Amino acid sequence: MSCGGNDSSAPTTTEKKVEEAPVEKTDPLVQTGLELISKSDCFTCHKLTEASIGPSYKSVAEKYKTLNQATIDSIAAQIKRGGSGKWGTVPMTPHPTISKEDAEAMAHYIMSIK
Repeated sequence: MSCGGNDSSAPTTTEKKVEEAPVEKTDPLVQTGLELISKSDCFTCHKLTEASIGPSYKSVAEKYKTLNQATIDSIAAQIKRGGSGKWGTVPMTPHPTISKEDAEAMAHYIMSIK
């Protein structure tokens, strides 16, 4: 089993509301990242603070620790490429249609989870 497909369409009204972490409103990249993640299939496999099919966003932020360009590049590449091995054997579905800039904004949001 892996993350959902690459469907980036907006959630329907029958889908349950995803848990959102408070975000730093002064950082537009964090806010944009939250909006992008909320519209994608990310919350199908990832939760904010507890493991699900994939690691929690809090665990990802704790693993990378420091917000720098190398961290953003690594997380953004993982979002686009998918893969397995960093967090176990369940593969993460690639999201090649997500732009580099959008993947970087998503990475900023993930790194904002404390």
